[in-house]
Amino acid sequence: MTGLLCLLLGVGLDVVLGDPQGRWHPVVGLGQVIKFLERLLFPKKRNFRRELVLGFVMVVIVVGGLGAGYFLLRRRLFSLSPLVFVALETYLIFSFLAIRTLLLRGKEVEEALRGHDLPRARQALRHLVGRDTESLSEWEVVRACVESLAENFNDAIVAPLLYIALFGGLGGLVYKAINTLDSMVGHKDFRYCFFGFASARLDDVANFVPARLSAVFIGMAALFCGRLWRGAFSLAFRDASKHPSPNAGWPESAMAGALGVRLGGVNYYQGKREERPFLGEPILDLLPVRIEEARQIIVVGTGMAVFFFSLLALFFSL
Repeated sequence: MTGLLCLLLGVGLDVVLGDPQGRWHPVVGLGQVIKFLERLLFPKKRNFRRELVLGFVMVVIVVGGLGAGYFLLRRRLFSLSPLVFVALETYLIFSFLAIRTLLLRGKEVEEALRGHDLPRARQALRHLVGRDTESLSEWEVVRACVESLAENFNDAIVAPLLYIALFGGLGGLVYKAINTLDSMVGHKDFRYCFFGFASARLDDVANFVPARLSAVFIGMAALFCGRLWRGAFSLAFRDASKHPSPNAGWPESAMAGALGVRLGGVNYYQGKREERPFLGEPILDLLPVRIEEARQIIVVGTGMAVFFFSLLALFFSL
């Protein structure tokens, strides 16, 4: 029952307070560790084979080291003081979720567009996406926001909840370590193509099940919200494989189907053009109201996910 209690307390804190910011955030600490190890391990002279091997070494140190260390710490804490154990687990779970923050970021973009303030909408969008936003039109801002809401529904809500339900704060920590490694070094550019290979592939594995569950939750939420739930399921199965990521296409194509819009197309990252395949069908226009509809689906989908994973946590605690 302790795992279920910590999960519900962590979710409740996140819904009320939002993602805790500041230097003491666990993910900030993870980032500092990864930066240090990158400086230590990345070869001074380029050697692709060595970079590939050392990339695997960094994954073992970060994921294995942190996981093993916290596994021993939490066992010790539980035997010494269950109350301190619950407090620490709750704080970690609270830190690893981003329900309120994700919804607020989407709302900021939506409100700026409704106020016909495109520059402010572009600026607000930068908190959600990594692409260049300076020259995006209104419909491109809407597209980028909806895509990010869908993808982060998996990365910031469903995937952490799954691993927290299965393994408590330890599961959340390991998942966030994998996710942070991928975001920092799991790129396909010249520097990280080999060094970040292990991080990127491990992130693909970690998100395989959650991404598909995310599509299911989006489809079910679309039904309750009066959206195109049949389209969510059919387009997820039809279009998910078109996405260059083996996982991101599932929540994005499900959201595209639920809203009756077409996502994907041309993006720019630091001035470099990148074309993404189209997901969904252009039944409706990409207007600011689509962001509101996507946020509603995220809210309902999150409620369903919390209920489902609470049952899972309860089952594993019996």
